[in-house]
This record gives sequence, structure tokens and C-alpha cells, in this order.
Amino acid sequence: MSAELYAAVAARDTAAVRARLEAGADPSYRDPASGLTALMLAAGQADPATVDVLLAAGADVFTADSRAGATALHKACQGGSVAVVRSLVEAGAFIDAVAPTTGHTPLMDALWYKFPDVARYLLDRGVGLNLSTHYGFTLQEHFAYELNVNTIGKELLLEAEQHLKARLAEDERRAGAHRLMAAVTAGDLAGVRALLAEGVDVDERFPIVNGFNDGHTALLVAARDGHTEIAAELLDAGADVNATEPTFGAVPLHKAVYNGHARLTELIAGRPGVDLNFQGSTNGYTPLHDAIWHGYEECSRILIEAGARTDLRGHDGKTPHDLAVEVFGAGHALTGRVGAAA
Repeated sequence: MSAELYAAVAARDTAAVRARLEAGADPSYRDPASGLTALMLAAGQADPATVDVLLAAGADVFTADSRAGATALHKACQGGSVAVVRSLVEAGAFIDAVAPTTGHTPLMDALWYKFPDVARYLLDRGVGLNLSTHYGFTLQEHFAYELNVNTIGKELLLEAEQHLKARLAEDERRAGAHRLMAAVTAGDLAGVRALLAEGVDVDERFPIVNGFNDGHTALLVAARDGHTEIAAELLDAGADVNATEPTFGAVPLHKAVYNGHARLTELIAGRPGVDLNFQGSTNGYTPLHDAIWHGYEECSRILIEAGARTDLRGHDGKTPHDLAVEVFGAGHALTGRVGAAA
């Protein structure tokens, strides 16, 4: 049945695809010959109707093909349908997914295959631009190479180049306009207070420029960099105490404990509405996991006293107590305290 589903996708027969799915075919079926899933095939064929049917049936948007490691979004950018790309992104596809063979992101494929409209959509969604292929080209170098070797369709590449330049200029403008982030990174408490009094957006996100502050709010950076008084001002101004940054999926409390900032840990852990047990997307660690992992006893004790759970497991299966045994030893006072709390 699932092989018939794949054949129906190849034939661009959406009605037959729907019928096979209703009969029990696996929406994430992978063809053993090509290594592609049914969704990847439909995406590469620029077939939005079939893509939507597969997604509605639960097709896996995150998996990679078994030969090149590309995702359905990569295939969509090779196929050139903005509608397909949009459906995949809205279904949660990672816009900066990197193929392990080439190092290509979906944007690189959109540029390579000369689809400026697809490139523009991804650029508007905030894709990273300061990335490199696995064969040594930056995105800009890769694009310059394509401009040089293509004789047909160069006007499409030039159109895409205008979109790239516009995005780079907008990134520069937004980064320069984020005065609150500049004041926080400089540790300028007076400047932060003045900007908050002015009414700046306390939760404004820094643009994605492939830098250390990508997608961060001012509070995330203050917590990471140890600016306790600034963090207090931001929180009093209504900053989101559980704001998540996109790189590691961490919240301000993770940032504080990861770097051993005890006063900040106490400040944030005591804030109304704080999620003491938020598990980061990278490794499933809570702030307590991170505090113990990095050997910060005081931060760990603050979290335990605040009521942090000790029974949650990271993606490695370890609880805070497991980490305490590894980091401090079974006989250490903190290890005993974590065990008792558990």
C-alpha cells in the first residue's frame, strides 16, 4: 500500500494519494531505491496539493533523505514552488537545515536552482546568511560562483541578488536600530533605564545575523552576560521571563545558571510566572541540569530551594542527581541534597 502511495505521488495523482492514505498507507513512506520519502518527492516535483495532503496525514517534515541528508524543504527549493515551501515552513520545517553532504541550506538550493521568489520568501522568514557549504564557500561566495558559471537564467540570479542585498541591508539597519541590545551588551544601566523610560519594546528580538545574540531578547543577553541590575530593570519593565532563544532553545534562567551567575539566578528564579523546569530543545536539560553540569553549587542550591524538579530527564536520560554524581561525586553534600529532594 505504501509503495502504491509513492507511485501515486510520482504520478502527481493527488486523488490516488489521498485514497492510499485513507486505506492506511504510511504518509512518511521512504522509497528504498531513491532514499526519498513521499513528501520529499512531492516537494521536489513542486506539487502543492499533494504536499498538503501528505502533511495533513502526518508526513514527517523533519526527516532527511538517506543519500544526501537533505530535507523535504531542500527538495522544495529545488522544485521551485513557493506554495510548497510555505506549507513546509508553516508545518515546522527548519529553514536553515544543513545537508550533511554538501552543507547546503534550503536558501542555497533556491539560489542554485534559480528560484528568486523562493529565495525571497526564505529571506523574509529570517534565514541565516553568514553560513558556509561543506566545500568551503560562504553563501555569498557560492552565489558569486553561480553568477559566474551560468549563461542561461542569469537574470533570475540577478533578481535573487537584489533580494539578498535588500535583506543584508535590512539586517544591518535592524541591528543598528536595536538600541536596547546595544546598551545591554555594553552593560550600560543608565542607558537601559533611559530607553525603557522612552518606551522601547523590551522583548524586541535581535535579527538573525549568525551571531551570538541571534533571536535573543535583551533579558536573555543580560542573563547570559551577568548584568543583574539590568536584568532587574528589564523584568520590572515587563520582559518575558520565559523568552526562548532559537539557537539552543534556552530561557533566561538557563543563561544565568550556565554561566554561574548566582545573583541573577536568584532574581529570575523568584520571579512570578517563571518556569523553573523548562527543558531546552538541544539536550532536554532544565536550568538545574545546567547548573550542576557546569559545577555551580550556589546556583544549584538556589534552584532547589525555589522548587525546581529533580526528577526530569534530559535527552541523555540523566536526572540532575545523575549529573551531580558525575560532577561532584556520590558523597558530595550537593549530590545528597539533590537526592533528598528527588
